[in-house]
Amino acid sequence: MGEPVEAITFDFWNTIARAPAGLMSEARQRAVMRACQGCGVELEAELLVESLEGVSSAYESSWSVGEHFHPRRGAEMMVRSLGLEGTAGERAEEAFLTVARNAPVELAVDIRPSLEGLRKRGIRLGIVCDAGFSGGEVLRELLDREGLLAYFSGWALSDEVGHYKPAPQTFEAALAALETEPAAAMHVGDLCRTDIAGASALGMRTVRYRALNDDPEVDGGVEADFVLDSHAELLELLDRIEDRP
Repeated sequence: MGEPVEAITFDFWNTIARAPAGLMSEARQRAVMRACQGCGVELEAELLVESLEGVSSAYESSWSVGEHFHPRRGAEMMVRSLGLEGTAGERAEEAFLTVARNAPVELAVDIRPSLEGLRKRGIRLGIVCDAGFSGGEVLRELLDREGLLAYFSGWALSDEVGHYKPAPQTFEAALAALETEPAAAMHVGDLCRTDIAGASALGMRTVRYRALNDDPEVDGGVEADFVLDSHAELLELLDRIEDRP
């Protein structure tokens, strides 16, 4: 019989929910433009697009090598590149950081009943997420808006812990909050390089969820212990792990 799973951590983007391709960047452009117009500042659309693309490129470069890039750093880079000052700069930063708050997201199929089933079973649940430009506060608001926030009690969001997956600090922060050792925990995520490699190195069991994003790269030969196409399979998987009849 395998050791019982006491806690499960989930990635957020492309595991619990996803946003349509390009939606966030387009929404961020509109939000920043409106914020500046409200202060009487007219931005050139091409200049704004160029500025946001530069910020996104800087973020991706940092994320790819595990160098933390705080969301506010991105907002400040944008404001500097646009030459904004005073109230216009402050409102543009706020628009940049909070645009995801009202963005439509697509929840993973069966995530709600799966979380309910795990909670009824006594499994403690957490989130381990590279939060991008949204940040932990906004991600919690998204979960709350979708009625999922109350399921989670352990948090490790990159802007709050100062690290990206696969750094052990991200998973350790969530497990500490969940009062669970790695050997009794499982992580569910979509990316081999970050989710699977990080959790596996710490001694957690791992699940690659591929329904929203099928990661084609098994970096360094690290693949998950289990690969699932539906969150509905998680309860059955726990029974197999624990060798239940």
